[in-house]
Amino acid sequence: MQIIDEKYNWNGGFTSRFKTDYIVLHHAEAVKCTAQDVHSWHRANGWTGIGYHFFVRKDGTIYRGRPINVVGAHVQGMNSCSIGICAEGDYHTKEKTMPQAQKKSIIELCQYLKKNYYPNAKIVGHREIGDSNCPGRYYPLDEIKNMKYTEVLTMEQYNELKSLIEKQSAEIADLKTSTNSW
Repeated sequence: MQIIDEKYNWNGGFTSRFKTDYIVLHHAEAVKCTAQDVHSWHRANGWTGIGYHFFVRKDGTIYRGRPINVVGAHVQGMNSCSIGICAEGDYHTKEKTMPQAQKKSIIELCQYLKKNYYPNAKIVGHREIGDSNCPGRYYPLDEIKNMKYTEVLTMEQYNELKSLIEKQSAEIADLKTSTNSW
């Protein structure tokens, strides 16, 4: 998993965050946007800049937003105890399916954050701890919270994997035969 460090023009400083009880999932409520777009929108609100700690594009690319150890600006009243992950897209009214690459990256990012930083943090949607419909009714919230991702193989990938397994099985059988002949 690669996280791209964006360069932002911040409007002021940050406050350190000392606890992380929640990893909060959001959608941008915009069909197409970038981390820089969100940064500009949040600055226009008078904020320091992008309120989320991570932004995930539909192609699965992950961008760093705010520094990981500072208070965010993504759930009113809960920013001092949470980290925010925003997905590009509008999963409330306009888009009914999240691209597989985006879903996979969000799951991997949540797993990474829980394993390396916040093992006791609860993964929640914005609407579960704040007054919002975010991340939208079509956001695969339960699937991501349960960290269940099943990648569907193409027929070509399946045949390649099957061929590799058959080749390795034959090599193991040959090894057993040569070991038994001693």
